[in-house]
Amino acid sequence: MLSGRFLLAVLVITTAISFVQWFFTGFLFHKYQSSTPATWRKESGRSYAASVVISLIFAFVFTTIIYVWKARYGVVSFTDGIKFGIICWATFSVTIEAGNAVYVNYSSKFVVGKCLSALVEYMIAGAVGAAFL
Repeated sequence: MLSGRFLLAVLVITTAISFVQWFFTGFLFHKYQSSTPATWRKESGRSYAASVVISLIFAFVFTTIIYVWKARYGVVSFTDGIKFGIICWATFSVTIEAGNAVYVNYSSKFVVGKCLSALVEYMIAGAVGAAFL
């Protein structure tokens, strides 16, 4: 399981979603965080490092799921990987972000940004996992 292709997929997914998170959360929708300043902790190198570690764990688990799926059912096409990512996004990310927005003082536009970011992240993870394994 821990082949070079597997580890490469994990690293590519981790790198890609780190950039996607920066683009959506840190650039496009960052201004909406200022509408709820008491909600946010101060950003630091430590918080960025923690975010990358969490992305690495996500990439490892997601790649493992694709690997097991492919081992059990055979070919996983690029399109299947993207569809799987969308299904995971709709199941996990949208529900979690919506649930968080109910209890945490987030801007609704920031929640939209987080959901869009997660959609792209899951689609990339599915596509990379399908293509590399």
